[in-house]
Amino acid sequence: MFRPASSRVSLCVIVLMSVISPLARPQTVEKFFAYPVYKETLPNGLDVIIVEMPEFKDVLSYNTLVLAGARNEVERGKTGLAHLFEHILFRHKYRGDPDGYTDAINRMGAFNNAWTWFDVTYYHPLTFTFNLTSGTAKAGSPTDPGILQLESERFISLAFDEKIFKTETGAVLGEYRRNASDPGLKINETMLDLAYPTSSYGHTTIGYYQDVLDMPQHYDAAVKFYQTYYRPNNCVLVIAGDVDPKQLMPMVRNSYSNWKASTPPDITVQDPPQSGEKRAHVGWESDVPPRVSVAYKVPPHRTGSSETAVSQILAELLAFESAPLFRKLRYEKKTASEFSFDDVSGPLATYNGFGPRLMIATARLYKEQYADRGTPYLDEVGRDIVDGFEDLKHFSSKPEASSILETVKSKYRYDFLASLDSPSNVAMIFAWYYRFERDPNVLDKLVSSVQKLEPLDIDAFAREFFVPNNRTLVTMSHDAQQ
Repeated sequence: MFRPASSRVSLCVIVLMSVISPLARPQTVEKFFAYPVYKETLPNGLDVIIVEMPEFKDVLSYNTLVLAGARNEVERGKTGLAHLFEHILFRHKYRGDPDGYTDAINRMGAFNNAWTWFDVTYYHPLTFTFNLTSGTAKAGSPTDPGILQLESERFISLAFDEKIFKTETGAVLGEYRRNASDPGLKINETMLDLAYPTSSYGHTTIGYYQDVLDMPQHYDAAVKFYQTYYRPNNCVLVIAGDVDPKQLMPMVRNSYSNWKASTPPDITVQDPPQSGEKRAHVGWESDVPPRVSVAYKVPPHRTGSSETAVSQILAELLAFESAPLFRKLRYEKKTASEFSFDDVSGPLATYNGFGPRLMIATARLYKEQYADRGTPYLDEVGRDIVDGFEDLKHFSSKPEASSILETVKSKYRYDFLASLDSPSNVAMIFAWYYRFERDPNVLDKLVSSVQKLEPLDIDAFAREFFVPNNRTLVTMSHDAQQ
């Protein structure tokens, strides 16, 4: 897959956290995050994080975060390589067998998946702790390796050939065509192309269609991408579950010690300033409900900053059922059948990136109203969404502003806790935020920054970033003649 997802299940209890680096225990202090975190940076630059969660008995979540995604595809005509290598990593020829890695993983009963996004690629096999160093062998075959050997080997010395490469380019093309049946992909492609005319944030993770078609011809470029970015100093290993860090850390050191570091190129994300709102319309061949998407550029993620803290709760203030804009579109004017912030319903927010990212609000409209009113209907909804963002410039002037904000902050805290409900989710969310400053206290600092917000912080954020020069608006309908 090529986009992250998060889940919210049961509510967790706030307990204590201690950070150990590398394995010496400091005094325990009251924190937001619930588990001990152990960190060590190997001589080759690989950051190793172990989150000890013994209550999840015999569960092992073994995760590798590669700090490379669509943003790192800087060469025009060769987009989609990060996502392609997500596929190829599953085709590692363990013991020379094209299916060797997959067979070994399957025999140990592991769940194994990955996703790619703008700034990262994330691999997250889930298995049992007893599979750490050995798996289950077939009768008469050599003992299978454990997850530690399998994962370290495929990242250090990935074995694949041009035949495997071309097979996976075909799989990616099939994935693109499946996603292209959803109008959302075309809207996103249009939005990104408008908002990022020169930088590598201007294309989706799966890449441009023509580039995906041409992928089989770019074997050398793909190998170069792997060799450039799949380096230990450009990766983070996060292991969470029922593990003993004192026993595990020496094994990790030994398994990854011969992975050679290399300095990846610096990716400068920079586009010329906009001189006003950018706007486009997308015609769609099928008779589907029209859509209106409004996006604003927001600054890069900086844990602890008021800007990042505000961005964490804006979905609640704009697109949840209690939000004035949501009520206006859905219940008062009844002009939208759905209204949401795309892919920001949880700790993994798409606008958390190394460069300026888009915060996108999308309304799905009614076909019947569009048939009656046409373009003015799209324009009205677009204006209402823009007005909803504008309204936050005066958030502090509302009599109930403080009460609303306290409720939102409380909900954010407990929703965040609820998402930390398994070793897999803990590892994924921790890695997602850890990548920015490489700080093992990152979740504490992030939640603390949100709790410190005041109504005036909402005003300041909206006044600085919710302006025409940061805005891109895309509409989509069945009738392309607008």
